[in-house]
Amino acid sequence: MKRNFLFTAISVSSRLLAGLLLSLLLARLWGPAEFGVYSFAFSTMTLLVLVVDFGLDLYLMREVAAKPDEASRLISDAFMAKLMLSAVAAVAALCVIGLLGTELLPIGVALPLFGAALAFSFSDLFAAPLRALGRYDLETGVVTAGNALQFGLTGCAAWVGGSAMAVAMAALVSRVGYLLIARMALTRVLSELQLFNRATTSPLNTIKRAWPYGVDYMLVVAWNQLDILAVRMMFGVQAAGLYAAGQKIVFGTSALAPIVGNVMIPRLSTMFAARDKRLWQMAGKTSGFMAVLGAVLALPLIVWPELTTRVLFGPRYSELSNYLPWFGGVLLVRYISAGAGVLITAMGQQSKRVSAQLFGMFCVVSLAALLDVPTSGLPWFFAVYLAGQIFMTIYYFMSLLQCRDFFR
Repeated sequence: MKRNFLFTAISVSSRLLAGLLLSLLLARLWGPAEFGVYSFAFSTMTLLVLVVDFGLDLYLMREVAAKPDEASRLISDAFMAKLMLSAVAAVAALCVIGLLGTELLPIGVALPLFGAALAFSFSDLFAAPLRALGRYDLETGVVTAGNALQFGLTGCAAWVGGSAMAVAMAALVSRVGYLLIARMALTRVLSELQLFNRATTSPLNTIKRAWPYGVDYMLVVAWNQLDILAVRMMFGVQAAGLYAAGQKIVFGTSALAPIVGNVMIPRLSTMFAARDKRLWQMAGKTSGFMAVLGAVLALPLIVWPELTTRVLFGPRYSELSNYLPWFGGVLLVRYISAGAGVLITAMGQQSKRVSAQLFGMFCVVSLAALLDVPTSGLPWFFAVYLAGQIFMTIYYFMSLLQCRDFFR
């Protein structure tokens, strides 16, 4: 078990670390303006491909682990569902580009990034069942190789002076390479796999079965992308570049939260199923550890914002130091909420997570409209966004309080 946790930690860390390092590299080489253009296109295309993701990799991890003899059929079902959703996402991408215009979404940047996000989505579909089949080692190798390929190709393209368009094309090539690696690895484990199996379940039925995973996953990713889009639309490309730089720090330093969750959820789930009264004690320790971890990671952003900005991004991002304490607050609150979220998942209350995230987003939109954030300025956006995170966290803990009588 410890060996599998180690492989999981390596897999998750390599993905988030590669993304963080690549973002830091692009930000330093380009400056806020061009980084803002790239980040806006990246976030927009990522949100569109959420329709294709729909949590199907998480769905496969659970279903294949429960029914390994049906792994080939389940993977084929999910693959056909993704193909149908890909057509929907492609039409949506063209419509969004047409509506926003090429000034906001340059076609040469947006379309390659859409293709890269699509290839990445299918790659995860092939990599996820490896963990469910007990091949944590192979899954870790595949994910790590894919991340190394992405960082190497896109990083080199930027290092030699490549524009946002060149880096987007490099991202597409690297993600196609990851797709091929993941497909070959899965074939090694399931030689009988037939993706285009006429006996598969209809794509609509597969989507209906996977919807709880899809909604939760889409909301989690939306929290990490919608804010960049909002800043770009309200405050311009320069502000978007600065904001995206800080947001990437939060996203990258959040890497430890899912690792802790992967370790604690099975243990807490077992205690919950056994009606073990020590569950709350263990849950308290988990939440406390997550809060301390979040405080340690947020400390440099809150206490030494100028030094952190200078070391990570350079002098062109000096204005970012004014906002890093806000990002530190968001990071701390996210770790606190993650501690509560682990227990909610362990207790089988996944719908509570969906409700909490929807409530947090509703609070952000309501406060933004009430305070007229577009005319109030970027600091007010930070205040509203942090408030939304806090309200979501309160919702989590209120949900837990409703369950405290369960063991009496």
